[in-house]
Amino acid sequence: MGAVLARKRVARVLAGVAIAFVLLFARLIYIQFVWSDTLGEEALDMRMQDIPIQPRRGVIYDRNGHELAFSIDVESVYAIPAQVKDPEKTASILSEILGMSYDSLMARLTRHSSFEWIKRKIPDEVARRIREERLPGIGFTQESMRVWPKGSLLAQTLGIVGIDNDGLEGLEYQYDRQLKGIQGQFTVEVDALGEALPQSQKGYIPPVQGKNLILTIDEVVQFIAERELDAAVQRSQALGGLAIAMDPQTGEILAMAMRPTYDPNEYDRYPDANRRIITITDSYPPGSTFKPITAAAALETGKVSVNDTFFCGGSTRVGSEVLRCHVAEGHGSQTFNEVIQNSCNVGFIEIGLRTGVEDFYKYLDLFGVTTVTGIDLPGESSGIIVPEELCKPIDLAVMSFGQTLQLTPVQLIASISAIANGGYTVVPHVVKAVTDVDGNTVEVKSSGKIHQIISEKTSKELRVALEEVVSKGTGKQAYVPGYRLAGKTGTSNKVINGVLAEGKYLAWFIGFAPANDPKIALLIMIDEPKGAYYGGQIAAPVFQAIMRDVLRYLEVPPQEEAPGTDLAELVRVPDLVGSEVTSAQVELRKAELVGSKEGPGTRVTRQFPVAGAKVPKGTTVILYTEEDVTPGEGEVAVPSLMGMGLTQARQRLMEAGLILSAQGSGFAVSQDPPAGTIVPLGTAVKVVFRMDVGQ
Repeated sequence: MGAVLARKRVARVLAGVAIAFVLLFARLIYIQFVWSDTLGEEALDMRMQDIPIQPRRGVIYDRNGHELAFSIDVESVYAIPAQVKDPEKTASILSEILGMSYDSLMARLTRHSSFEWIKRKIPDEVARRIREERLPGIGFTQESMRVWPKGSLLAQTLGIVGIDNDGLEGLEYQYDRQLKGIQGQFTVEVDALGEALPQSQKGYIPPVQGKNLILTIDEVVQFIAERELDAAVQRSQALGGLAIAMDPQTGEILAMAMRPTYDPNEYDRYPDANRRIITITDSYPPGSTFKPITAAAALETGKVSVNDTFFCGGSTRVGSEVLRCHVAEGHGSQTFNEVIQNSCNVGFIEIGLRTGVEDFYKYLDLFGVTTVTGIDLPGESSGIIVPEELCKPIDLAVMSFGQTLQLTPVQLIASISAIANGGYTVVPHVVKAVTDVDGNTVEVKSSGKIHQIISEKTSKELRVALEEVVSKGTGKQAYVPGYRLAGKTGTSNKVINGVLAEGKYLAWFIGFAPANDPKIALLIMIDEPKGAYYGGQIAAPVFQAIMRDVLRYLEVPPQEEAPGTDLAELVRVPDLVGSEVTSAQVELRKAELVGSKEGPGTRVTRQFPVAGAKVPKGTTVILYTEEDVTPGEGEVAVPSLMGMGLTQARQRLMEAGLILSAQGSGFAVSQDPPAGTIVPLGTAVKVVFRMDVGQ
């Protein structure tokens, strides 16, 4: 009996062993032939350590090739915890060099992971000190760090980049796919302890640099706009402001300035609100700068003509409401052009009511007031307006002179551009083209007129009317001697949390030049100026200062007098080039003009305004002079480079046969030798460039 039981037990054990063997054999077959590929890949992953290599982001240039943003190669330090021999010592050394917490470093160095960042994008000197310590398990990899060499210039529009090379705001975000490039990596084979194997497999995939952006922005125009905006904000003790300069024929943005601002190289030191692109994200009551749109709708529909007359007694009744003009006693009888010239609210109420709700809203749509413009920047919002189906006569009356509706500044400048360019819509944009690393153009952005929304006749009639605003009306302080300018003043109450803020105002001016052949449209807004707050007092002088310098920079020649200007007050500028400065001053006094000498010489070499321009009496004519010494053979007089950008200064010196030795970036603030000095051909001229010139 016992023997039988023993045999059964042996049989069961043998059966169990046989089953276990079969299962193990099946498992072996499964691992060898079915699971082998997956396990092989996992084993390879465990052996191969990947170290990421960031690519350089593409460069952002202005329209003339000046660098506005670029990337440099820097080093980041990392740890492979399994290779760190002495975590305590390593953490102590790194803590001292990097200024990091010892406990934080210990946590990273002892973590069960194959790769840990220690600190990214460190200075070369710091990387050198760490290398000298020869710490096991500590390595370095190349990364890309973004640099904005002009500091706060165009800051909001350019945007910022995060630690992982991702664009976070502005153009850096909008064109991140083109700018970012493709990440590379370095791969090394390690053993089970994480040690690099001698003679092991190594792999290297180089990073691919991102593409470049060529902007429509002109660095010099941007600088002028920011300089004058800063001066106006400081002068009026305002909260901030903005300026947009645009080519009304193409929609190309030449400048987009906003205050307050920040430095993208140190953006974390500034309030987040400073980074908002308020020209496209925020909407404001436009005040009287909206009146040209009302006028365009009325003229184009035939509800009003330039021959109509209007009467303003200081107020008018719409339903049960009494609406008042800004001139309490009224303007009396006025022509259509005088209504615009005087910015008469009562006159525009009649114009709006004659136009009617249906046609008024039709042209709001055509001018893009109810939609976004499509500008190539992130976060654009549309205007805020009473829905057409809810619009009552009182709403129409108030909207006709620019109240109870809100527009973004970019919508407003796009609208005035349609009036300036013959009646065509344009799409505002800041990118002109995309190029590859070799400078080859891979994409050209569309630019130009889209479709006609008002006739050339209406456009011309409004250009004349808006020109009279500057020559005879509320915009006189926007006038630039010798040029025909057109524009419109505006003043509006601020809206805060949907409620009109009493005693808080926005001062506006919008316009274009030359009035008969517009080359540039310009919008100015000053936010909460202290004391005087009317657009004609606060914003018009800023418009004038920017337009004056931009028209000179763009080499737009002065024109004859504007239509409607009092001819008795205009005088012709005499030709003074070649004259002695003393003689030139006498000639100017005879013409009831003022001379201002610039330069070290005694003879006029050029002048502004140019000879023949008709300007108001008392205008200052700038007399440019140079050193009177005559260069000998093989010599040349050093030209004046003050205020020039680096490229412009280099070109000017090359033309003179000289060499540029540059220090800094921005605009020329000093030079050695001074302008007018006679030097041998090929002499190096040392020029210091700085961004804060004139501010």
